[in-house]
Amino acid sequence: MKHSLTVIIATVLLLAACKPTIPSQYIQPDEMEQLLYDYHVAQAMARSAGGSNADYLRVTYFHTVLKKHNLTEAEFDSSLVYYYSRVDYLEPIYAHVNERLQKDARALGAQTSSIQQYSQYGETGDTANIWNGVTDMLLVSRPIMNRFDFSFKADTTFRLGDSFMLQFMAEYICPTGSKDAVVCIVTKYEGDSILQTVNHVSVPGLSQIRVPANNEKALKEMSGYIYLNEAREGPASESRLLMFISQLQLIRFHSKEIIQANETARTDSLKTDSVQRSDHSGGEKPDTLRRRVLGRRAGGTPPPATLRDPKNRMADGPNLIKK
Repeated sequence: MKHSLTVIIATVLLLAACKPTIPSQYIQPDEMEQLLYDYHVAQAMARSAGGSNADYLRVTYFHTVLKKHNLTEAEFDSSLVYYYSRVDYLEPIYAHVNERLQKDARALGAQTSSIQQYSQYGETGDTANIWNGVTDMLLVSRPIMNRFDFSFKADTTFRLGDSFMLQFMAEYICPTGSKDAVVCIVTKYEGDSILQTVNHVSVPGLSQIRVPANNEKALKEMSGYIYLNEAREGPASESRLLMFISQLQLIRFHSKEIIQANETARTDSLKTDSVQRSDHSGGEKPDTLRRRVLGRRAGGTPPPATLRDPKNRMADGPNLIKK
């Protein structure tokens, strides 16, 4: 028993020793999380100030955050370069930062955003969130790491006239240079007709890309991508850009007009069927007048005695009676 316990402890220590750690010359995860949190709060303050001084305030507040953490811009850049190569470290850090920012916004009484409004919807219904992939991701402005692709095929829950909206929250880290990401959605309909919707995301916060309804052809497939461009200012080696995407949703809207038209057509069809069943419920009505004139048919009522007398039968021709 003692030997087994020793083996377990040795294994745990070995696994802990093999766990990769961040070199000491770079900002450690806990400090990086607090640094990024302060960075985004400062950038939000710069945006809220607005006006022609927004860019100046953005840079000034960035240096204020570095001073608070006793860091130089070179130390921040070198750490950011390291985290670029280890996105698996940076993603959970950003997830925590985003969670803290949302919690603070709710505590300050921020109104429910559109992205939270649709979070209650499932995968079915007239309004539904049909996104079933990852909802949080990190894009870095370098090849392979700067693009996220998605695609899916339509199923029986899709209807003619459906419209769509792709939405997400975006946060940037861009010490220098401008920010720009391209969102492209390609919708393919019956008959191989294609619609391409493109939008640019250059500011943080909520982004929404809408795909209009097609009332003539049903959707077959939807695909697209989110592509992060490189910063367009400064040397390429120093223009580092990072984009964190969270709460990704794809909302599908059934057309209310088409739904109403279908309901109206269904109601009219039911009424027509009901009237037809009422008219033919007893089969063909018997010609009682003709039976009384021409005599008894099989299963009919015998004519009166006066009409059974040959003297009183009708002669050939209209309205002619034998005397």
